[in-house]
Amino acid sequence: MGMLSLPGQKIVSDDLSRSVVSMWTQDSIPPNHFYRTGFEAIFFNSSSLQALDCVLSSAIPHGKEMLITGKGFLGDIAERADKLDISAICFEAAPQEIPLMNTLLPRYPEISHLVLVVADNKEPIAEYIRYLSPILRMSDIELILYCRTPVQKVKERTCGMVDFMIGGWNNLPDQSFVVARRSKLVQTEGNARSLNFDLHAHWQGTIKSRESNIAPVEM
Repeated sequence: MGMLSLPGQKIVSDDLSRSVVSMWTQDSIPPNHFYRTGFEAIFFNSSSLQALDCVLSSAIPHGKEMLITGKGFLGDIAERADKLDISAICFEAAPQEIPLMNTLLPRYPEISHLVLVVADNKEPIAEYIRYLSPILRMSDIELILYCRTPVQKVKERTCGMVDFMIGGWNNLPDQSFVVARRSKLVQTEGNARSLNFDLHAHWQGTIKSRESNIAPVEM
């Protein structure tokens, strides 16, 4: 794949690109063909929290709200959402407590996205998804996965339900990435609340360096 130059960011090495693929899936995918999965990998020369700001700023439509769940750190994310003028509701819960969310959602009909906070690779991600899946599908709520530390096999552990994943590396605190479903990513155009947190613009910068002979999405 060589080196990928991104707008306003550092050069991304093959090692980081391969690392993102391994975090996302157990499938063997060349990093330069990752886009063929229907998802895009976008790199940032900033912390994962700032990458999260970029997703929240761009993915959540104006006038909509977000729900944050998981164990720990929920309030910190809600504060960041508030700075972006996004209303956020925190619902701290273990996986088996997720069904109680059904009593909360009718009170907040403007919720369009749910942020699941993952502390580390030992988190029961699959268990959360098992309980969240019917709720998200019924309410047409999109899923954002915020990983505070590196995790593995996100696609398999979430049954492919994640629309946006934010992650990074413990030894590279000033480097982060977003994996985004392309069909959702294109809908972020013009939505960003700040030019500094425009996910669509970052993505457009990455595809400028992509090879011209684009292969079809089939992986």
